[in-house]
Formats: sequence, C-alpha cells, structure tokens
Amino acid sequence: MENQKDILYREAQTFSHSLIWLAVLCITFGSVYFGLPQLFEIASDRSPTTIVIIGSCVFLAIGFILPTMLLVIKLRIQVRNDGIYIKIIPFKFSFQKISLSGLKNCETYEQKEKEKNKLGLLCAISKKAYSLGGKRGIILEFQNGETIMIESKRPEKIIQAIKTASSKNV
Repeated sequence: MENQKDILYREAQTFSHSLIWLAVLCITFGSVYFGLPQLFEIASDRSPTTIVIIGSCVFLAIGFILPTMLLVIKLRIQVRNDGIYIKIIPFKFSFQKISLSGLKNCETYEQKEKEKNKLGLLCAISKKAYSLGGKRGIILEFQNGETIMIESKRPEKIIQAIKTASSKNV
C-alpha cells in the first residue's frame, strides 16, 4: 500500500457522459418493457418458445448490467512525489504510473463551444487520454513529443500538485 504522505493530490470521478447515460437508460427501460412480459407468459396457456425466453433473459441481463457497469466505472488520479498515478476501475487493478521526468509543459484544457472534445471517449480508447467523457482536464506534453490528456474536475489543483512534485524531484 502506498504511503499516504506521498500523495499530493487525489481525485476520483464517475462516468458522467449524459448521452451515453440516456442511451443506457433507454436500453434498460426497453429491456423491461419488451423482455419482462415474455417471461410472465411462461405460466400461461400461450407460453413463448425457448428462443424467445432466452432472448428475453439476455435482453433483461444487458438492460441491468449496462447501468450497473456505468455506476461502477471510476477514474482515480493521484499525484505523488514521483509521478501521476491513474487507475480506471474495474478495468485496471493497479495504478499506472506516468513519470514526471521529461515533462515539458503542463496546462489546463477546457472544451470550447464548437471545438471537438479532445477528452472524448475515442481519445480515451486510443490511450492518448484518460477520460470518462468530461470536458475539462490537463494536457501533459513531454520532451519526447508524447502528449497525454487527463480528465479532471479540478485541473488547477492537479497542475499545482504536479509543480510541487516536480520541484521536489529537481
């Protein structure tokens, strides 16, 4: 377990992308609306076929697993003296370290009105960003040309912690 004194800043975020939540909730209500009546007909005279029963069960399972997954997914960020540690629960069991050595620039990012969201899910999947779909964060530029984006609700506090950690390592 990490030493609590080494942690300069920590933040935990939940999934908050409203369009995906809307789609998942529509799937959940659809699964209950279409799947549940089929299962209630099992005891009646007009019992459904086995394929309809299996399809209804799968549809109901998906309808309840998706919102549960969105509630469980968390992005945890810690700034420590030796780097930034990131974990996306439940996909990673341990923190991934981003070393601060070679850091050239660190600045806040906030999506402008018509600008494409650089912290969107596609960037997060391509491993250029650690995000759950938010619109604010930080951009880390390294001397080797690598750029990493991290979503944060309080990017100014992360930058302050990174500067504190960088000054301790110099």
